[in-house]
Amino acid sequence: MQATRASVLPSSLALIAAVAVLVSSGAALADNPPLTGSNYAIDVYQGPVLAPVRVSGLAGAYAPIAEGVEGVSVNTAAPAVRPLYSSQHVDFDLSLAFTFPSSLRGNDFDNNGAVGFANDDFIFTQFGGLIQWGPWGFGGQTSIQTYTLGQDANGQLLQLGMSRFQVQLARALFDRELVVGVGIRAVSLDINVAEDANNKLASMSGINVEAGAVWTPLALPLRAALTLRAPVHGGLTPNGPATADEAGNVKVAGLYLPSSIRLPWEIEAGVAYQFGERPLQLPWGPDRAERFKALPRAKLLLTGSVLISGAASNAIGFDSFLSQRLERSGRHLSISPRIGAELEPLEDRLQLRAGSYLEPSRFDSTGPRLHGTASAEVRLFRWSVFGLMSPDTSWRISGFADVARLYFGWGFGVGTWH
Repeated sequence: MQATRASVLPSSLALIAAVAVLVSSGAALADNPPLTGSNYAIDVYQGPVLAPVRVSGLAGAYAPIAEGVEGVSVNTAAPAVRPLYSSQHVDFDLSLAFTFPSSLRGNDFDNNGAVGFANDDFIFTQFGGLIQWGPWGFGGQTSIQTYTLGQDANGQLLQLGMSRFQVQLARALFDRELVVGVGIRAVSLDINVAEDANNKLASMSGINVEAGAVWTPLALPLRAALTLRAPVHGGLTPNGPATADEAGNVKVAGLYLPSSIRLPWEIEAGVAYQFGERPLQLPWGPDRAERFKALPRAKLLLTGSVLISGAASNAIGFDSFLSQRLERSGRHLSISPRIGAELEPLEDRLQLRAGSYLEPSRFDSTGPRLHGTASAEVRLFRWSVFGLMSPDTSWRISGFADVARLYFGWGFGVGTWH
């Protein structure tokens, strides 16, 4: 489970300066003219890293690691990348996370210079899974933002949902030293009656392809990764419930819908190198499980990646859409470098991670901001869950923090220790 809370500036002088910035930025945002039609697009771009504990602790520099469901969002080859502890011919992984409204109030989430949201009645949900059989892997992940819009003229409670989906098929080649994957990613926007998700008032969707690879040489403690994602442009669903007027405008639940919703094209590349006695790769074979148990624990993993996101013409941010104000987003491509480190200072008991990433702004009104991240993972005890799992199963608790200008995110999780 994951959540975020507002940061507290350490001195009264900084607080006064921050208030001055917020007042000026709020006044500037108020000057943005209201939308008067549908001649615009929504730039579906997320700057802060909202991810499970390990990815967040490594500042999002996870593309060259690409293990588990966490890797699906950063590398299309991830479903077929086997962690060291994976030894079964058929294996699987699941993930679920939430972000609640109270955790984001007081933050400038989209880095446009304004604190808070146009709509505070929301929940962010992320879930995914993958299955691996031999050298093959199949996985997917979904991120859903759900907002309550209020009641319509008939007293029906309305909801708005913005969703992003990824589905991937991958395969390991050349004794698992190269993993390649292909997939699709999609985006959708729906307005429906809250009590009946099938009763849609409006629906928009789009889809396109992605591909990626991870190089995992057995002779080196090194990994390198590259993923390419094509842009996604989504329009009104043909023969859907909402239609445009003669001027091409669509208005539903008091909102002018966009002409399209857009995920920008992306290129993500990264390299990871591991120091110490513990290897980064382990050959596949019938004795893999026993070899894993005998591995030394000492390591220092360094990882880095760069995410490049394309521009979105004639677009505004999602919060601008909710407030129905014209604030341009995504005029230029964005570059986000990321670095992270992972080590185990107390062998088989404690893992620590730290990192930093530069979050670009998609708005002309503010600049990029630098994030610092940290996380810890502690092994607790062995428990077979009433015999459902192996008696050797160890459990862990973990947490992370992500700090930047006008942003403080935190999260925690529980799971098995490897």
